[in-house]
Amino acid sequence: MILQAMASTDVGLRRRVNEDRYALAPELGLFVVADGMGGHKAGQVASQLAAESTLRAVEALQGATVSLAEKLRHAVACANREIHALACSQSDLSGMGTTLVAILAAGDRAALAHVGDSRAYLIRDGRIRCLTDDHSLVGELLRRREISPAAAREHPHRHVLTRALGVRTAVAADLAEMTPRDGDIFAMCSDGLTNHVRDEEIAEMVGGKPDLQHCCESLVDCANSRGGEDNTTVVLVRCDKGGERVTGIS
Repeated sequence: MILQAMASTDVGLRRRVNEDRYALAPELGLFVVADGMGGHKAGQVASQLAAESTLRAVEALQGATVSLAEKLRHAVACANREIHALACSQSDLSGMGTTLVAILAAGDRAALAHVGDSRAYLIRDGRIRCLTDDHSLVGELLRRREISPAAAREHPHRHVLTRALGVRTAVAADLAEMTPRDGDIFAMCSDGLTNHVRDEEIAEMVGGKPDLQHCCESLVDCANSRGGEDNTTVVLVRCDKGGERVTGIS
C-alpha cells in the first residue's frame, strides 16, 4: 500500500509565531503533527524537537522486530526525554511542552500514538471517525458527560491540557493499531482546526476529493475565515495504490 501525504500550516490571524510543526516521511511510513506551548520561542522549539526526535527514533528502529505501536511508544518516550531535558537546561525554555499525534504505517497495518489535544481522524466512504481522545480538561469533562459538546467549544479552559510531551520526565501516549483500507484517509490536525471546523465539515471537505494539497489548504482557510484564533496545521494521508510521495518537516 502506498501512502500519499500532503500538509498545510498557517500562523492564523491572532498569533505572531507558528508553534505548530509537522513531519512527512512516507519512506518510513511516518507522519507527525505537534502543537507547541510555552513562552517566547519555547513552544516552537518543543514542537520542532518533537517532530525531529520522533523521526530519528523511528528511523533507528527500522528492521526491528517489534510492533508498530511499540515503535511509536519508544519514539514518544525519546521525544519526551529530549524536550524535558532541554527545558530543564535552559531557563528561557522552562515549562515548554507540546502535543503530538503520529501515525506509523507498514505493510497493511498502521499504528497511532497521541498525547495532548491534537487529533487524528479516519475518513472512510465519506464518513469520519475521531481516533483520539483529547487530553485536556474539557476533554475529561466531555467524557464524564458533565458538559455538552456545544459548551465545550466555548469553555474558558478548553486549552488546558492534562497531558503533554516534555512537561514531566515521563508521559503515557495513547496507542492503537488498525488495518487501513484502500482509499482511507487519515486526517491529523492541531486544535487550530477543530476549534473552528466541525468533524462533519472535515469529512465533507476531504472525502472523495482527489487533490489532498487543496483539501489541506481549504481546511486551513476555513479555520482562518472563522477567526483564525490559533495556529492551524493539517496533514492528510491517503492509503491507495499510487500517489506522489512528499517528505519534509515544517
